[in-house]
Amino acid sequence: MSAQQLHLAVLPPGANGPAGPAGLDGLIRLARTAEQGGFDFLLLPESAPPGPEVLTALGALAAVTTRLGLAAALDPAVHQPYDLARRLASLDHLSCGRAAWSVTAGPDGATAAGLRHGRLPADADRHAHAAEFLRAARVLWDSWAEDDLPADQAGGRFVRPGAGTFAHRGAHFDLTGRFTTPRPPQGHPVVVRTVASPQDLAAAAADAEVVVVPYSGLAAARALREDLAERLAAHGRSPDGLRVLTAVGWLLGDTPSAARETTADVAGTPRQVADALTAYVRGGGSDGFLLTPHPAAGPLEEFVDRVVPLLRAEGAQRTEYTGATLRDHLGLAKARRPSRENAA
Repeated sequence: MSAQQLHLAVLPPGANGPAGPAGLDGLIRLARTAEQGGFDFLLLPESAPPGPEVLTALGALAAVTTRLGLAAALDPAVHQPYDLARRLASLDHLSCGRAAWSVTAGPDGATAAGLRHGRLPADADRHAHAAEFLRAARVLWDSWAEDDLPADQAGGRFVRPGAGTFAHRGAHFDLTGRFTTPRPPQGHPVVVRTVASPQDLAAAAADAEVVVVPYSGLAAARALREDLAERLAAHGRSPDGLRVLTAVGWLLGDTPSAARETTADVAGTPRQVADALTAYVRGGGSDGFLLTPHPAAGPLEEFVDRVVPLLRAEGAQRTEYTGATLRDHLGLAKARRPSRENAA
C-alpha cells in the first residue's frame, strides 16, 4: 500500500441497538458496502442483551465478504482467555485471516456483571487484567506452529506430538492444557486498542497494533503520535508496527453552509470531506480513520459513492485489495511465534 493512502474502518450506526433479522441484514449491507469501498475493517462492539453476540455476527459476515477485516470489540473482564482465544482464532480461520480483537472496557458495570460469573476486576486493576488476558491469549495462539496442522483430521493424528500444549501463569490467570484450534492464519488476530485516557495510551503502546484515538486538531494529533512513539520505543517497538486511526463523525452536505451547521468532526461537500481526510493523514495526524456516522448522516453507501471515488482519484484510497488478510490491508507483518523451546 502506498504511504499516502488512507486506512479506513467503520463503526456501524446504532451498533448497540436491538438485534433481529433486520439488524443482521443491515450489518450485511454495511459490510458489503465497506468492502466495495476498499475499507480495511468493520468494528462491531459487544452488545448488551438483546443485542447480537458479536463474534456470531462477524462469523455471519465472514460468509458474505471476501476481503473486509472483521473486528470484535470485546471486554476481557467478562470473558475467559481459553474460550475467547479459541473463538477469535476460529473467526480468523473462517474468514481466511481477517479477524481482529479490539480490547475494550466495553459494557458498563451492571451489564458486565450480568455477562460474567464471579467478581469483576476492580477498576484500578482492569488494565493489568486486560494486559495479562491478552498475553495469555497469545500464548494459546502460539501453542501451535505452522506445521502442526493435522496430518489426518479424521484420525486425529498430528505432525508434532504435543502440538497445542500451553502453560501460562500470572497474577490473574493460571492456565495449562491443550489448545484445540490450530494457529490462526494471521498468526494472531490483529489487536486494536481505543485510547481515551493516559492508561489506555500506555496499554496501547505495550501491545496494540491499531490504535483508535479521538479527533483533535492537527497539532494535537501530531503531539499524541510523538508521545506514542516514545512509549513504543520504551517497549522496544517500532512505529512501523502500529497504525493510528482517528475516530471521526462524518456528514455530507450538498453545500458547504449546510454541512457547517452540524456537529460532525468531518463535514462538508464530498470534495471538502475528501480533501480534509487526505490533508489530515498527509499532515501526519494519523494513518486513517474510523468512521462513526453522525446521527443525521446517510448510509455508508453515500460516503462510498460520493467520497471514495474522489479519494481514489487522488491515490488516497485503494481501488482494489492487493492482499487477502487484514494484516495485508494494514501493512502489518504476520505475528511471529516464539521458538518452540520458549512457546510452551
